Amino acid sequence: METQKEEIVLYIYHIKETENKNNSANEPSGKIPEGGTPKQQAKLLSSALLARAASHYLKQHSRQYGPLPGPAPHPFASGQTPAPSWRTQKGSHGKPYFPDCPWLHFSISHSGEYWACAMAPTEVGLDLQLHTKGRKERISARFFHPQENEYLRRSGYRGFFDIWAAKESYVKYTGQGIDENFASFTAAAENAPAAEINGAQLKSIPFRPNYSLSLCAPRIDNIIIHYEA
Repeated sequence: METQKEEIVLYIYHIKETENKNNSANEPSGKIPEGGTPKQQAKLLSSALLARAASHYLKQHSRQYGPLPGPAPHPFASGQTPAPSWRTQKGSHGKPYFPDCPWLHFSISHSGEYWACAMAPTEVGLDLQLHTKGRKERISARFFHPQENEYLRRSGYRGFFDIWAAKESYVKYTGQGIDENFASFTAAAENAPAAEINGAQLKSIPFRPNYSLSLCAPRIDNIIIHYEA
């Protein structure tokens, strides 16, 4: 049963479809809130989808695995309906977490028409990238490690967004974000994307055409994808 507890669940919502989905009174809404700036609306929508995903994860985790990791007692581990607020705070490195459920780790990414979130009982990083037009050579030279540059140059920069998503998933995993150290590590081996960075495993997950999706965690065994179109 221990292997089950290490499963990582990915929640992927197609936002345009989610906007019109009706939810029950007890389920957090996925509709885009009315009013406010586009940035404020996007933030509110992300908070609503995070609460929806976390509530689903908690119910599924409780039913399948029994007692949950972390300090006891967990009132919802005995089958009671969970009622955390799903409010978030930022840790010392700026990485968000649930103060009411600190054992439940998550990582959010939004690109194009999709919102995605990874949830697990261990640290995790997730990044989704819509393939867009741009000067990949210049961006790679400025932000990427020399080994990544060389790998992309030989491949005609076809794997540019795979490498970018892998690098972002790693800095989301560590909590350091994109900073001056973004080029200090490599997500590319000599002839292929790297399988790990500094001991953290990487996994490229097939998704829609023109998207790259990457997951980073201490160990990646089982991945469950919960998709709503």
